[in-house]
Amino acid sequence: MTIEAAKTQPFSHTGKFLNVLGLALKNAFLTIITLTLYRFWARTSMRRRLWSRAWVMGDALEYTGSAWELVRGFLIALPTFFPPWIFVFYIAPLMMNPITAAWLGFGFWVLLVPLVAAARYWMRRYQLSRTRWRGIRMGLAGSAWDFAAASWGWWVLQVLSLGWYTPAARMNRARLMWENTRFGDQPFAFVDDGESPQKGLWGPFALGWFSFPIAYFAAIFVVIIIFASFGVTGIFTPGAEPSDDPVTNTNAAIAIVAMIVASAFAFLFTVLLCWAPYNAASMNRIASLITIDGARFRLRAKTFPLFFITLGGWLICIFSLWLLAPVAGFLQVRYVMNRLEIIGTPKFAEIGQPVIAGPRAGESLGDAFDLDMGVGVI
Repeated sequence: MTIEAAKTQPFSHTGKFLNVLGLALKNAFLTIITLTLYRFWARTSMRRRLWSRAWVMGDALEYTGSAWELVRGFLIALPTFFPPWIFVFYIAPLMMNPITAAWLGFGFWVLLVPLVAAARYWMRRYQLSRTRWRGIRMGLAGSAWDFAAASWGWWVLQVLSLGWYTPAARMNRARLMWENTRFGDQPFAFVDDGESPQKGLWGPFALGWFSFPIAYFAAIFVVIIIFASFGVTGIFTPGAEPSDDPVTNTNAAIAIVAMIVASAFAFLFTVLLCWAPYNAASMNRIASLITIDGARFRLRAKTFPLFFITLGGWLICIFSLWLLAPVAGFLQVRYVMNRLEIIGTPKFAEIGQPVIAGPRAGESLGDAFDLDMGVGVI
């Protein structure tokens, strides 16, 4: 049976914005009054709610992780990351000459690349091991350090190519991650469909690559427009002496703030808009290459809906000082789940429980880097 003729079954996410917002507000309040200690329980409660609203072929996912597992993971990661961070960025500049301290900081950032990759792998392994569907647990095999080493090599190629290796690096990371993913004892696969894995990505990536100069000119244009608008009233008249009029000074201050805010928004708006086609295309391409027991996946992400979801998420994070980041993460999760479908049906009756053991502790450095905005990777 061809893929076109196979039965297609959609995924869905039934989470409601106000329901998630209410939980996020509660979690944010408790996190603040406990000096961030409640964040482990906040993550757990948010994930259980989001998992339970994610439906696959008529059955919801189940999240079985606990807050104490996240606490143990954090305590394991605490001595391995934060002391070096504090020494490099706070103590070394005071004890060493500026050049040595600068090179030490540069070396730390270089080492941070594989460290973040390993953290992402550990986070995915923990979350999958605590995810069940129809009573069958998921898992992630392989080595986080192997993934980190490969990611570091791809990052070097990205730097040397001025970023143009990024589509290949993204597909390579997806392949390595998904080929080690398990549903019970059944492995996922990243298939070769006879085309380049980066098919359809280079054009959208080129637009994203030029996004920063485009965004810079967009921000300058907005500043000029606002400057001209207020200049008509004489607030920014060249050569004018400072005014003693409180009203004039207030208007000038408002104009300056308006220019800063509007130019920053124009920059963010333009960058996200330019990158949206690439992000949508790469997500769709990755989904199309994932298979399990002969069944394939298809994602129908679109440029402008994804752009508005991403922009809304950024605004929520910025204006809430990142306290409501899980709401932004929920919007992205719901968008992807409601546009994802599976083509064909794996032989679920023949799938047993996984033979690989899940980690006993939580996400380790993944919590420190906040790689998933607290909502988890579904």
